[in-house]
Amino acid sequence: METFVVLLVLFSALLHATWNAFLHLSEDRVWLLGMMAMPYIAVSALGVLILPLPAPAAWPFIVASAVLEWGYLLALIRAYRSGDFGQIYPIARGMSPMLVFVGALVFAGEALKPLAALGVALVSCGIVSLAFRRGMRFSGESVPFALLTGLFIATYSVVDGVGARVAGNGLSYIMWVYLIWNIPQFLLAWHWRGGAKGLFIGRTLVLKGVASGVLALGAYCLIIEAYRYLPIAMVSALRELSSIFAVLIGVIFMREKLTARRIVACALVTLGAVLIRI
Repeated sequence: METFVVLLVLFSALLHATWNAFLHLSEDRVWLLGMMAMPYIAVSALGVLILPLPAPAAWPFIVASAVLEWGYLLALIRAYRSGDFGQIYPIARGMSPMLVFVGALVFAGEALKPLAALGVALVSCGIVSLAFRRGMRFSGESVPFALLTGLFIATYSVVDGVGARVAGNGLSYIMWVYLIWNIPQFLLAWHWRGGAKGLFIGRTLVLKGVASGVLALGAYCLIIEAYRYLPIAMVSALRELSSIFAVLIGVIFMREKLTARRIVACALVTLGAVLIRI
């Protein structure tokens, strides 16, 4: 069962890197995020009708998660405004495993075994090193927002990891988070971009947004279920293998260079994932 859950987390990582690539390449990220909300709203509205209500103790986590998701998306949009995909994505994702490790230890009482903890550290170091430029320096005014994005990711990961367990049903928990988070997101994008006429002016963008929403929705539903079977810090570290997928997407579709430094960084991330699995 554990091996199957690990494979699901890795598949989630691929889905996550893919929708982020769509967002980075989008000419109108606000509208794309608004369209991404449509599948979230449709699925979560159905989910809250057929699934049992989360336990009362889970509701503070649900509200906190929705607010943190808003902060995460706002920081991510700003980071992608002037930053390269191959730099910003690894910074944002690379911070979270170690921060989640600390948060899970403090708030959920989870302590990883030494090899797994070393694996988490290697994953974090490898991912962050993917963001370095020549001369081992960060570049771009978007870096502070990428760092802020990573802080949001770590915080909502811990909140969701604890909340999904308190709720009694992980899918019910995330359905309510999605509903509370995405209705305002859709309405604001709809208002800012001129309402219904946006559906006809940018039909291609609408389709990309809906497709991105489906990918993102599937990716995080898999993660929420994984939290029920694996330690929070382990899930967080494994899902950050999405940075390797992001590098491959950048090389194949965005013509970014696959440097020796990036190959070494990917090797560190892979070694860390193996240690976590052991």
